[in-house]
Amino acid sequence: MPALILTRSPAADRPASGPPLPRLWLDRLRTRRMLAALHPDQLRDAGLDPWRLRAEIRKPFWRA
Repeated sequence: MPALILTRSPAADRPASGPPLPRLWLDRLRTRRMLAALHPDQLRDAGLDPWRLRAEIRKPFWRA
């Protein structure tokens, strides 16, 4: 009787979906820096609350 050989597919070694973690972190850093650079008039036009903006900017890059 032949031995049963179990193999894993290369797809099983990758995360389910989404960009790699370092790329995600860089995207968060860039986005938060751009938010920090907005003029108060731009914030009003976008309907962003200043206190929410400050909270978002202060988050570390690893937090969503």
